Amino acid sequence: MSLNSLERASNIEISSQLTGDVNIDTPQKVNIDALKLKMIKREKKENFKNKTIVVSLFLGLGVVGYFVSI
Repeated sequence: MSLNSLERASNIEISSQLTGDVNIDTPQKVNIDALKLKMIKREKKENFKNKTIVVSLFLGLGVVGYFVSI
C-alpha cells in the first residue's frame, strides 16, 4: 500500500465520523478557485467597511470641529 492510499483512507474515516454519514466512499472535491474568489470578495467587503468607518469618523470629527470653532 502506498502512502497516498493510507492518507485517503484515513480522510474518509475522519470525514464520515465528523458528518455522521457512514456511507462515504470518496471525499468530495473542492474547487480551490471558487474558495479563493470567495475569500477575495470577503476581504474586499471588509476593506470597504473599514475604509467607510475611517472616512465617516474623520468626516464626523471635521463637522464637530467646524461647529465648535464657530
